[in-house]
This record gives sequence, C-alpha cells and structure tokens, in this order.
Amino acid sequence: EAMAGGGRLTVRVRMAAENVAEIVVADTGPGIPADNLSKVFEPFFSTKAKGTGLGLALVQQIAAEHGGRVEVESAPAAGTMFHVLLPLWRVLGPGGEGRAGAGPPGEPSSGRGTAEPASASVLPAGGSPRPPGAPIGA
Repeated sequence: EAMAGGGRLTVRVRMAAENVAEIVVADTGPGIPADNLSKVFEPFFSTKAKGTGLGLALVQQIAAEHGGRVEVESAPAAGTMFHVLLPLWRVLGPGGEGRAGAGPPGEPSSGRGTAEPASASVLPAGGSPRPPGAPIGA
C-alpha cells in the first residue's frame, strides 16, 4: 500500500553490534511526512481510510518485550526504512552450559534451561550508544 505505483521492498538481517541483530525493512515509496513521523508508533494512528493504526504499535511493543527497539527514518520521495534491533540471548542448559541463541528471558528456544542477555547494552547499527529518539546516524 505504501508503494501504490510500484517500487522496491528490501529486507536485510545483519549483526548490528556484538550480540545485537538488526532487521531492516526499507521501501522506495513516497516516504512519511515529517509531521507524521513522530506519530507512527502511536496506537490507532493511521493515514489509511481502513487502517486500525495498530501494526507499528504492536511491532514496537513486541520488540520492547524482547529487550529491543524499533527505529524509523524517512524522507519525502526517498522511501522509508525501519530498523528492528533485538539483543541476542545466551541460552543456558540445565547444567549451566551456554550457547548463543535468540530467545526472550525465561523462554529459551531449546525449551529447557534459562536465558540471559548476552550483553547488557543494545547498540544501534553504528555500534555506539544512541539515546532513544536520537536521529539515526547521529
């Protein structure tokens, strides 16, 4: 819907920093107007006639529940890019042995043992800490 006239949707996954996975979803659509950019994660905010405005609010909530965050950057006529940053967790088996994995605390993907953060900090794609809400690349 964001690219009614056609365009390209790109999804990339990479390690943004040690123990932080980044999922980037980018499009070549018209972009999000600056006055709407700060509202896109608000529940029930939508510019669509039939939209509920819950999609991005839910994505942000789910990322936060897993210790991550979602960031957006957009420019008129240049498209939009969403960054989902998620920490990787170290899964500990019953004997305390560890392995890298993705899983929320207390719910390891193996179904046994416990999980703890592999790193206490979540870093943006550039690798240096950035306060919430600070511009990407700042």
